[in-house]
Amino acid sequence: MEIKQPAFGRRVKKLRLKKGLTQTDLAGGPVSTSYISRIEKGTRLPSVETVHHLAAKLGTDVSELLSNDIFDDSWGATMAEVSTALADKDFTRVIDLLEPCGPDLLERVPEDWAWQVFWARSRALSEMKDPAGQSAELRLLVSLAREWESPSLLGRLLMEMSRTERKIGHITEAVAAAQEALSLLDGLSACAQVLKVNACLALMAAETEAGLLSQASERIPEVLQAAEDTPSEIKAQAYWGCSGVRVRQGRFEEGRDLIGRALSTMDSRSDLLGWARLRLAAVSLHLRSPEPASAEIETWLRDAEDALRYVGEPPHHAELRAVKARVYLAQGRLAEAQVEAAAAEDSGLLAFHDRLRTRLLRAEATMRLGHHQEGILLAQSAAEEAEDAGYLDLAAEAWKAVAVSNKRPLVE
Repeated sequence: MEIKQPAFGRRVKKLRLKKGLTQTDLAGGPVSTSYISRIEKGTRLPSVETVHHLAAKLGTDVSELLSNDIFDDSWGATMAEVSTALADKDFTRVIDLLEPCGPDLLERVPEDWAWQVFWARSRALSEMKDPAGQSAELRLLVSLAREWESPSLLGRLLMEMSRTERKIGHITEAVAAAQEALSLLDGLSACAQVLKVNACLALMAAETEAGLLSQASERIPEVLQAAEDTPSEIKAQAYWGCSGVRVRQGRFEEGRDLIGRALSTMDSRSDLLGWARLRLAAVSLHLRSPEPASAEIETWLRDAEDALRYVGEPPHHAELRAVKARVYLAQGRLAEAQVEAAAAEDSGLLAFHDRLRTRLLRAEATMRLGHHQEGILLAQSAAEEAEDAGYLDLAAEAWKAVAVSNKRPLVE
């Protein structure tokens, strides 16, 4: 006899309330009222004898009492509550409502019901900035979408999975998911043009972080051509993504031109958050250039900071602090750069690649302040973590920083 808690306790409580009984009504013999309470809360696993006792008191069969199926007449009400909680942005409530579903959901309910659960949890975890949790839900959604033979749906999910895997440092998985998404969407009609552009951008971003710059670069002409027939927001995203590849390649003039086109294309009235984040990206990209545009950098940074006061969430403010650290380092304001970089990394809200790059910046500021050993340890930890995760370009950059620093005189 398999008894699963807390599902069993919920089942007992539901049947008890349906029959208008109290916990005291269920008690008797060795089964006390407090024991019933603990069973219903799921904190106590009942004995076989207790299960038979409760079944008799409730006037039901043991098999019905042991049923783990919570998706009966309460399913509609539960999902109505979930939808309302999503609309209210009460994401913790969404997770709490769906917690009883359990890992074996697909074995107990129809696929379309399971889909609703996985999708709702994925949305909630995304909003709660839990990419690892969201990744687990996306994998379940992908497994369902494969069975339904819907290339468009599967492609969308794989794109989202690629972005999520990048955030948690699974770069190999991110590249594979984006590659599959693009191959699926390439075969669709012209009406899926926006999806194709987004899939290509997701793949370019993953390839760039994985150090596969030549592959990412080869996609740029096709992306830019395809983006011309898309809405301005998608077009700006295309310019933005391609700019990052060109700057990483050292083709700074092309990179600056592309980010400039993105800045002039995106309208703050339609997407203020995207508008602000694009300006942060412009600052970061220009700082990689041998001749950064200092006046524009100050303007972009100020504009982004002003906008994020209204629409920014904690992860966006962490991004802002990381970019400020880069600006301060370039200006020689080392102590301020160190403080901002530490705050950004310690927030735990930066994506994997950004977190390690910020740590590397923090290491440089620390060493330039004269604390060489502390800075070396920071750079070394960034190098090891990047190497373990497959970010080989970033790892090489970090190991180079360690090697150069070891040649400097040690002055603490």
